[in-house]
Amino acid sequence: MPSTLSSELLRCLGLFLQQRCSKLNFSSAWSPIRRLRNIDTYLLTTGYQHASFLSTGSVVFLYMLCRDLISPEIDSMEQLRAELLTCYYISHCYIGHGLGYPLKPFLVGSSKMAFWERCLSYIEIMSSQMMKINGNPQFYGEVLAELKAIGR
Repeated sequence: MPSTLSSELLRCLGLFLQQRCSKLNFSSAWSPIRRLRNIDTYLLTTGYQHASFLSTGSVVFLYMLCRDLISPEIDSMEQLRAELLTCYYISHCYIGHGLGYPLKPFLVGSSKMAFWERCLSYIEIMSSQMMKINGNPQFYGEVLAELKAIGR
């Protein structure tokens, strides 16, 4: 179960997605986040991970990916889910505690090829940022502060 800070950061991530994807109609800031929590619970109950992935550090990392990869031009919830879950999968693979994660919970639609193409594209775009956030505490702090500011 995510900590209070993690839950607040998830709310901020939801607000960010609401603001970024202004063409979409969200019922609440939690709408895009529910799926992440469901996947986290699924991975816990099936033994793919032993603790919740949705910690402060992983939410900050996920936000960094979403901030730089999710387009404000998204015009369907399915497209947003596909892009968000791709970012979430990359986050799991990069900083997760499991040795492997099942693909199915992260897929939207039936196209595995589209998913893998997005993964490779996103990793190519973000690899230097992904290394920077892990190796530079100041950069991590800046991204964390930026995410917190969304909730204010």
